[in-house]
Amino acid sequence: MTAIQVQAPPLALDPATSSTLLQTIIDTTPYIPNSSEAEKAAQRDSAFALVAALDPRDPVQAMIVAQLMAAHHAAIHAYRCAALPGVPPALHLRYQGRATVLSRLSGTRLRELRRLQDAALKAAARATAAGPRAAQAPATASGAQVRAAAPAARPEVVAAGAHPGSTAPAKAATGTEAVPSVEVREQLLEKITARLAAAGIALAA
Repeated sequence: MTAIQVQAPPLALDPATSSTLLQTIIDTTPYIPNSSEAEKAAQRDSAFALVAALDPRDPVQAMIVAQLMAAHHAAIHAYRCAALPGVPPALHLRYQGRATVLSRLSGTRLRELRRLQDAALKAAARATAAGPRAAQAPATASGAQVRAAAPAARPEVVAAGAHPGSTAPAKAATGTEAVPSVEVREQLLEKITARLAAAGIALAA
């Protein structure tokens, strides 16, 4: 295989996968006949820039990128052959048909790559969001235990319709009577005075 002679783009891949991907792209890129080394280097640089834009992040994505790049370059080459002067009509149609099929294949691989990358981003977002919730879970559980451990109201207090911290039920439970009103006290005094007066008359007689 031809050794890589151009600057490789930085990729979020392990060294072996990154090197294999870039070498595969070089080996499957069709070059224009009689093109100079500068033109070939420019074509490789362009291919590497496209790989960097696709941004594969694991071996599966790297595999899809390799297939995408091979199909893309083969389609471009078929379009180029179809545009050559003096190509017979039958061969011209075959080139165009092959270019169309390869273009559809590269589009399918691109959609598959984007689907995998979106799924990876969503999974990373869920994992990041789950971190704070997991940290808050123990505090919430301890708060629920504290609320569950609070003493319940005594039956007699609930029956009296008072708050557990109130002192009114305690007074009612001891049988203490309410203080009589002013009118009741006056009536009692009149009765006592009348009885004392009657008793004094009886003693005098």
